[in-house]
Amino acid sequence: MKTLEHIQRAQELLARGQEELAEAALSDAIDAAVAAEDLVLLTRARMALGEMMFEQGRHEEAVPFLQAVVRTEIADGSVDSEVKRSAHLLRRIRGIEP
Repeated sequence: MKTLEHIQRAQELLARGQEELAEAALSDAIDAAVAAEDLVLLTRARMALGEMMFEQGRHEEAVPFLQAVVRTEIADGSVDSEVKRSAHLLRRIRGIEP
């Protein structure tokens, strides 16, 4: 299964309330993106996993994924929205933003 398919599967699982399986699918997406050396999909998979953990109140677990997204730089701007969203979530975790 390719990275995008893992991400889509995770979204479907989350919609059905199967959070543990969704987390596993996102971990698989990260592994697939690393294997494919696809930085854009890797960033999107990390963002999805970090955001899911954040929403579950698992802030400390979310931080490494969100920080990895914030550190991502792609000149064409293809992950700018993920970088901005991740930075916002990190500020919320740190209590800087409500």
